[in-house]
Amino acid sequence: MERLSKPIDADIPLLEKSADQLGYVVPDLEQAIKGWIDQGIGPWLTIGPVVVTDNKYLERPSRPLIMFGFCQVGGVQLELIQPLDNEPSSWRAFLAAGRSGLQHCGFCVEPHDYQRSVAQTKACGATIQQLMSFSGARFTYFSLPARAGPLMERIRLGEVAPEKANAVRNSIAGGCEIVELIEFQPRIREMFAKVTQAAATWDGKARPVRNLIGPVAKAAIGSHLLRTMRFR
Repeated sequence: MERLSKPIDADIPLLEKSADQLGYVVPDLEQAIKGWIDQGIGPWLTIGPVVVTDNKYLERPSRPLIMFGFCQVGGVQLELIQPLDNEPSSWRAFLAAGRSGLQHCGFCVEPHDYQRSVAQTKACGATIQQLMSFSGARFTYFSLPARAGPLMERIRLGEVAPEKANAVRNSIAGGCEIVELIEFQPRIREMFAKVTQAAATWDGKARPVRNLIGPVAKAAIGSHLLRTMRFR
């Protein structure tokens, strides 16, 4: 079975397992989803626009407005993120640097082990870039140490069509410079399960894009009326 090659540093045991999620930052969520669907990868479950109210980027609070899209390919969840404003965030900085595509690799951590995993990763030379919490769970983005090198050469996909596997592999060719620790609280576990179930039952045609969670409020952004959901 395919899995990650030996990860960034043998001193970070958590990263010896396969990534649970690949996170892509994109300037246009709709176009990015279309590109994946054209390669037979779907359905995509979307959230947002979302105001992340409990967020710190480089130790400073910010409230970025973003949209998410999620899809499962074998044993890996794909996450697309589009920042919608100029609030400081890891995602906005990635696009501002002229980049687009794979940004981070996510690893799910059980709640009882989350703080220890964060401390262990820091002790091994990784630097906290962004902290956030929503839907009852905590998330930490780490910039990897310079000695790390490319995070992955292969990734575990499971039994998926070769063209889908190749599409994912091609998308991660440049490697990953940021690691995200995801506290696997019940609501996050439920979300992952919904994304996995949607992929398992998709016929390749029906409803390729769906709302994962419906909006609960509205906010005017520029000349557009955007639906927003606030997570705390």
